[in-house]
Amino acid sequence: MEYSVMEQYWIWLSSVEGIGPRRFYRLLSQFGDARAVWDRVGDQGMDFLGPKALRSLREARTEEFFFRLFAGMERAGMRAVTRIGEGYPESLSAIHDPPPTLYVRGEASLSAGRMFAVVGSRQATRDGKRAAREFSATLAREGVCVVSGLARGVDTCAHEGALEGGGATIAVLGSGADIIYPPENEALAERILENGGAIVSECAPGARPAPGNFPARNRIISGLCEGVVLVEGSQTSGAMITAGLAAEQGRDVFAVPGSIYAPLSAAPNRLIFDGAYPALSAWDILEHYRWAARPAARAEKARAFALDEEERLLFEALAKQELSFDELSALSKFPASKLNSLLTSLELRGIIVKAPGGIYRAYQ
Repeated sequence: MEYSVMEQYWIWLSSVEGIGPRRFYRLLSQFGDARAVWDRVGDQGMDFLGPKALRSLREARTEEFFFRLFAGMERAGMRAVTRIGEGYPESLSAIHDPPPTLYVRGEASLSAGRMFAVVGSRQATRDGKRAAREFSATLAREGVCVVSGLARGVDTCAHEGALEGGGATIAVLGSGADIIYPPENEALAERILENGGAIVSECAPGARPAPGNFPARNRIISGLCEGVVLVEGSQTSGAMITAGLAAEQGRDVFAVPGSIYAPLSAAPNRLIFDGAYPALSAWDILEHYRWAARPAARAEKARAFALDEEERLLFEALAKQELSFDELSALSKFPASKLNSLLTSLELRGIIVKAPGGIYRAYQ
């Protein structure tokens, strides 16, 4: 990808370790543009950076650093989207401390008409994981690009659900876009790219994950989207931070309610108490934005499938909650061979879905 000369210096400056958005924009305010910063590295007017960031800036002011940066992006199949170039999302320009540069792998537009964030706990419960998958799959089937953070738990299920729904999904990282974290999600990241999605970060290529990066990346997740839904989380979780940032940015905040006795329902229940929209299904979100109309009720859907008595028993059980083969066996009392035959038939007809981990659920 080709960049103008001014963009090249802009990308260089935004990639320097320790030069976050605030320092970046202050440098531009004092010196005019990124090329002038290159020309005047070491001037007395840069003392506000502090010794560590100033040392990083001096060490980065070399042709070797400059060309290594762009060669590394090319090798990783990455492009840089800057605020002074094309393709930078207007929604991000309006937030506090917008990222100067986004490093992007993949082809998904960062300015799609329908973008929505699904976030939640890394220690998600079975119900939380199910909700993340089902919400995201339904949103994706209606043309919504699901945005999340590729973290363990709810984020992983959100991306998987969007892919299951046949849609594009965007993962925003707290590391370089070429450093997948957690590492067990590398295969998921490849699926995201193969299916028209994108991996995005404001961190320079090669940047390792660091605790301070994740709260910063959360503002990008919410800033890209019309709104955000919190599936599960404690009141001090990163997902709760994302919801708070969304509210500050003027985005809509939704939350999936849960038991008052469930620790991971504390954050969404509190948000609802404080005025967030309760989301009982993805259709509450879709109807809020008039993106889609709610389909027939589940009972009508079951009748349309023309299920016999044994199939209906399984369908109605799975419509209430996800269940394993053993749990279905205990519930139905069917012999294993018969149960397997019934489940296979329902799955082939698109009535139920076999989710990761051998868990079955009704197709939403």
